[in-house]
Amino acid sequence: MAKISFRNWIVKFESVDLPIGDLAKDIKTDSRFPKENDKEIIRRYLRNRRACKDAIETFENAWDYYLKSR
Repeated sequence: MAKISFRNWIVKFESVDLPIGDLAKDIKTDSRFPKENDKEIIRRYLRNRRACKDAIETFENAWDYYLKSR
């Protein structure tokens, strides 16, 4: 069974009224969001896009949750 990518996994949270939901909505509408399933590539992308500290922290927490849910 193929593992779901972070990008596909997080969009399931777009209706959640929490920071993870905000991040999911942003990722879903960002056509340039990395397709690679690599934490460092995604973190670098967020930093290069000047994501706020809270968004990066939400990503870090979501990534950990993603890994545990697979």
